[in-house]
Amino acid sequence: MITIIGAGKVGSSAAFNILGRRISDVVLVDIAENLAVGEALDMMQAAPAIEFDGKIKGTSDYSEMRGSDLVIVTAGFPRQPGMSRIDLVNKNAKITKTITREVVKHAPECKLMIVSNPVDLMTYVAYKESGFERNRVFGMGNILDTLRFRSYIAAELGVSREDIRGLVIGEHGDSMVPLVNFASVSGIPITTLLKDEQIEKIVNLTKTSGADVIKLKGSTVYAPAAVISIMADAVLTGRNRVMSVCAYLDGEYGLRDLAIGVPCVLGKKGVERIIELRLDAEAKREFEKSASVIKETKEKMDTSD
Repeated sequence: MITIIGAGKVGSSAAFNILGRRISDVVLVDIAENLAVGEALDMMQAAPAIEFDGKIKGTSDYSEMRGSDLVIVTAGFPRQPGMSRIDLVNKNAKITKTITREVVKHAPECKLMIVSNPVDLMTYVAYKESGFERNRVFGMGNILDTLRFRSYIAAELGVSREDIRGLVIGEHGDSMVPLVNFASVSGIPITTLLKDEQIEKIVNLTKTSGADVIKLKGSTVYAPAAVISIMADAVLTGRNRVMSVCAYLDGEYGLRDLAIGVPCVLGKKGVERIIELRLDAEAKREFEKSASVIKETKEKMDTSD
């Protein structure tokens, strides 16, 4: 069973994707009980169309997550006009702590996936608060960035997105690092198919893509919801997918006490393994810069309850 905490646009869309992919039953939890119940009812009525008999339940009762294999946290406060990044971090850190305590209480054996932003810092908060083994707490971020990276490469080349492979590491934010030298089209490096200025355009579009959507419609929904279902499938079915996951590092890449996006094997145990890449000098420098951005905010974060 999967529990999703937060019945807003992303949480509800993710729940419907999970049902549609026939991955698992879903419990949708939100402090606004009518919202959670209403979303679940709406999905249940659509279930015959997707030919799935899985159960979907909406509730405000955290105890309903009992027995969950995976708990996904999408709840959080959106950044408001005039709100600084650190204000957002502190507000969502308190929400994440509160939710994590409920997870520990009711689903102590689960894997815990964080979606709430800033995801690198919220993953760190959830890991510290939960006391879980580090493989069981991870965040969504760079997989979404990677989908965007792949989409822009495909558009620039005029080829199918299905044939594009890529990887983005680092912060899920402005300092993310799209790994150009690891991107390919059916095994052909994009560096042999695109000019430098084309690649630079793709990298810049990837970095601004989330903000571009937010400016136009207020929030991103479909892409993060799709990524959540991909990650949920990897964990629930033990498919051992290789993808860039926000993981807590303890010496990998020379970093400690930090959650950041790195390539991982994602499976039944959560983060089954962290893959350490040999980065070229420029990518290594950019990744270290990205880690510094997260560290700087972490040091300013209010850690009190």
